[in-house]
Amino acid sequence: MAYHDIIDDLASPYPYAVRASVFREQVAMVGQLGYRFVPLSELAETLVAGGSTSGKAAIVFDDALIGVHRNALPVLRERNLPWTLLPVTDHPGVSPPWWQEADRTMDLDEIREAVAAGAELCGHTATHLSLPDMSPGQVQDELVRSRELLSEWGGREVVDLCYPFGHQNARVRELVRASGYRTGWTFTNGRCHPGDEPLTLRRMAMHDELRGLHWARTLLRPRWTWPAVEDVEAGGGSGS
Repeated sequence: MAYHDIIDDLASPYPYAVRASVFREQVAMVGQLGYRFVPLSELAETLVAGGSTSGKAAIVFDDALIGVHRNALPVLRERNLPWTLLPVTDHPGVSPPWWQEADRTMDLDEIREAVAAGAELCGHTATHLSLPDMSPGQVQDELVRSRELLSEWGGREVVDLCYPFGHQNARVRELVRASGYRTGWTFTNGRCHPGDEPLTLRRMAMHDELRGLHWARTLLRPRWTWPAVEDVEAGGGSGS
């Protein structure tokens, strides 16, 4: 479950923003259908080892926006749920240049507060630029520098990555592997399954209209009905 901003109920949703009450409803539905929430790192470890991920779900927040701290953190604490946060390491506490509609990102103190409240950190690069557009040296710098900082901030080694915008290709994947990551997560909707390529894993892009029966049908949709993951160059994806 790949979230971005969690906004106040009185705010107007923008693409990939979810109102706090809808977020609560979505999380409750997952539990009602018998899924168990696990950290993204556990899901990744299971997939790489070839184990079954049936009945497991991970909550992930791209970009570490302040709305997550304000509106999702209380729900996650209340339900004692594991979750994963994706800070862009060069841009804490600022208006994100890649996401004009959003409020600021969390500052370092807020990120550390999230970790203390149970979040684990996951890679999302240093600047949130499209990796296929960059030189090999620039890509490696983005990957290594952010991974080292996140490992320090979160107190555990970060070895999983979600591609900015979902943009990735074969060259990027090789650099991701060489930079010490075990998994790379795209922005292609769908389910993960043992045997999937670890550097092109699917996620579920969350938005405010995923509610009620529509959300239940999405959760129960068979794996084979989802689209295949393809290389995505700059301009080809809409996620963040």
